[in-house]
Amino acid sequence: MSNSLSVAMVTAALSRILSEALPLVPGGGVENARVTTLRPDMLASVDGEARGINVFLYEVVSNGSWTAANLPTRRPDGTVLARPQQALDLHYLLTFSGDESALEPQRMLGVAITTLTARPVLSRELVRDLIERATQADPTTWERFSDLADQVDVVRFTLLPLNLEELSKLWSTFFQAPYRLSVAFHAAVVLLEDDLAPAPALPVLNRGVDVAALNIPSITRVIADAAATDPLLPGTTLRIEGRRLRGPFVTRVRLDGVEVLVPEDQATGTRLVVPLPAGVTAGVRGVQVVHPRMVGTPPVERGGAASQAAPILVRPVVAGPVTTAPGGPDVVEVTVPLIPPVGVRQHVVLTLNEHHPPDGETGRAYAFVAPPLDPAGPATADAVTVPVTGVTAGEYLVRVQVDGAESILTPGADGRYDQPRVSIP
Repeated sequence: MSNSLSVAMVTAALSRILSEALPLVPGGGVENARVTTLRPDMLASVDGEARGINVFLYEVVSNGSWTAANLPTRRPDGTVLARPQQALDLHYLLTFSGDESALEPQRMLGVAITTLTARPVLSRELVRDLIERATQADPTTWERFSDLADQVDVVRFTLLPLNLEELSKLWSTFFQAPYRLSVAFHAAVVLLEDDLAPAPALPVLNRGVDVAALNIPSITRVIADAAATDPLLPGTTLRIEGRRLRGPFVTRVRLDGVEVLVPEDQATGTRLVVPLPAGVTAGVRGVQVVHPRMVGTPPVERGGAASQAAPILVRPVVAGPVTTAPGGPDVVEVTVPLIPPVGVRQHVVLTLNEHHPPDGETGRAYAFVAPPLDPAGPATADAVTVPVTGVTAGEYLVRVQVDGAESILTPGADGRYDQPRVSIP
C-alpha cells in the first residue's frame, strides 16, 4: 500500500509525463509551453496566458473493486486487526492553452492523448526516478517521503468520454473562467493505508484436527415448578424438556444474557433442571441451551451449538406496601417496590383500578407510564416512582407492567381482588 502523499504523487507524475511529451509535438513543438497544476479559473487571461497544459484534479471517488475486497480492520472492541486502507480513483481535467490561430491547444491535446494512450501505466521505475530527481533538486522536498512505487497495484490512465453537457457542468463550477479546450482522464487505483501497527497474535504452538458431531439441542417446552398463577422468581426451578439437551463436555442454559451451568446430575438428553438465575429482569425472556466446545491445550471453552430460544414470561411482583407522596400541585407520586428489579431501558406502566366500586357502576381505571431511570445512575432499581394526576381520591388496586409482563393481583376472602392496593388522597 502507499501513504497519504500518493494522490499528490500521481499528480506530480502525470505532470512529469506530459512535460516530457511537450517537446515531441510534431513540427518543433510549442515554444515556451509548460505544464501547470492550477485551478482552471486561476490561469492567466487569454491575452497574457502562458502556453501549455494544465493538470487539475477535480474529483476523487472510491474504487469499487478494491473497496469490496477490503476486510474489516478492527475487532468489536475497537482494537486494530489489520491496517485500514482506502482505494481511490482520481479524475483529472487537462486544459490546453496557447495560440488558437496556430492551433497550439489542439496540437498539445493530440500529443497528450497519444502519450497517455501509449504509456497508460504509471510504472514504478518512473515514480522512483521522479522522486530521485526531486530529492536531488531539493533534499527537503515532500516527494522523498512518498512510497507510491511500493503499492500493490500500479496506477493506470484512461481517457474519460465526457460529453458537452458534462464538460459544461464542470466548467460552470469555475467562477468566470473562459472555456478552454479540455479532456478528462481517469487514474486508478491509488491505495492509501495508514501506518497503524496491529497488535500481533501469538504464533500457533500446536497444530491439530478436532472432529465433533453436530448435535444441535432442541427445546420443546419449559415448565416451572410452581403453580400456574405463581410468578417466576429468582431461584424458581425450571424444567427444560427437549432433545439432545446434554452437551458432550458441559451444558449451559442462557436466559436474558445470564448463563447457568447445569450440574451433571440434573442433565439428561431429554431434560435439564436449573434454577431461574438472579439478574433476570421481568418481561418475555428467551431460554437457550448452549453446548460449548473444549478446544486447545489446555482445553478452553469456545462457542458451540445452541438451541432455538424458548420464551418464558417473568412477571414482576409487588414486593411490599405501595406508598404515596406529594409530587407538586395536583400530582401524587406512587412508589411501588418490585421483584425482580427494573432495568434502565425497561418500559414500565402503572395501572390503577378502583377497589370495590359501588354495585352497578363501572370502576374507575387509570394507566400511567413511569419515567425512565437515569442512565447515569445504577443499572437497576428496586422500586419505581410514578407521578399520577387527575385521579379521583380513593382506594385502588395496583398492577405494574414491565416490558409487557404484568404483576398478579391477589383475591381476598370474598373472592374479589384485594391486594396490592394504594390509597390516593
